[in-house]
Amino acid sequence: MAYAQAPKASGIAVPAAADLGFKPKVDLEEELHFKFWNPLHYYRALNQHRMRLNLPNPGQFELLNKEIKTTLLTNFMFDGGRADLAKILSPNFQVMHTFQLGLPGQPSAFEFAGVYADENTLMHGKMDTEFNLQARLNHALSKQLQVKSQAQLMTSDAQSMFQVEGEYTGSDYTLNTKAINPSLTDGTGIYLASYLQSISHKLSLGAELLYQSPMPAIQETSLSLAMRYQPSEDRAWVAQTQGANALTTSYWRKVSDKCEAGAELQVVNLPSQGRREASCSVGVKYEFAASNIRAMADNYGKVSMLLEEKIAPGFSFLVSGELDHLKGENKFGIGLNLES
Repeated sequence: MAYAQAPKASGIAVPAAADLGFKPKVDLEEELHFKFWNPLHYYRALNQHRMRLNLPNPGQFELLNKEIKTTLLTNFMFDGGRADLAKILSPNFQVMHTFQLGLPGQPSAFEFAGVYADENTLMHGKMDTEFNLQARLNHALSKQLQVKSQAQLMTSDAQSMFQVEGEYTGSDYTLNTKAINPSLTDGTGIYLASYLQSISHKLSLGAELLYQSPMPAIQETSLSLAMRYQPSEDRAWVAQTQGANALTTSYWRKVSDKCEAGAELQVVNLPSQGRREASCSVGVKYEFAASNIRAMADNYGKVSMLLEEKIAPGFSFLVSGELDHLKGENKFGIGLNLES
């Protein structure tokens, strides 16, 4: 509502009401109606509520069960003879040599790798005696935005791949997009998008959408869901689906400062292939001042263990063994780690 300026009196101008800070009356019903249909109103209200909760960042979608991966032996087992030699050339650059002794039916192998890392960039590359090349590059464009790429050139074209990835880390969520062997001409490739959100200080929920097109006339999509519940720093529950045909659940517990234990259950149901199976693995890890011990057993009668003995600073001796009671197969490995 506009107010007319009052006439001058004694040569002094009287200010208008708008100049004094008075706002015109707004119809309350119209304002509520505008907010009801305005999606930005709900977005601002949600952001204000999230800021009041002050939730932590949930981490990466693919690292929801990171504690289980470091406790179980799945990613640490090896057989035969192995030696890893690392040389630190500078605070940001080091090179590594890996020797693998040949087993029956497998030739001996050698790998050379180099790593460069600083606050914003990570570069890693390695090549073996078969001239198979693997390279990775991670670069942080800002504190929240990071781009990643991986390349793998193998002697077999079917195993070669290229992957590009973008990740945005918010205050209480993580958004990630990924493309594997993308083709701009026919649209083939594998494309993934994941979102992980902290619901509370203990609970995180997420989803991952996968779209793949191995051929121009074939397209497939699947949706995966994930949940992580961490009531305290010494335990975590994780449940994750892979499409509609696979479910993985895990439980991790830090028993003491030197002992960690975990269990993982995987269920696969593929009626079209006549496949319906489940596997359960239980593992424990002990960390002492001069040694690390990992042990694992599953429902298929497979028992494995890995011992890492730290003989001197930068020098470790490893012994691994695996007994498969159902198949009657045994594996044994000896390794050396040297860092200078």
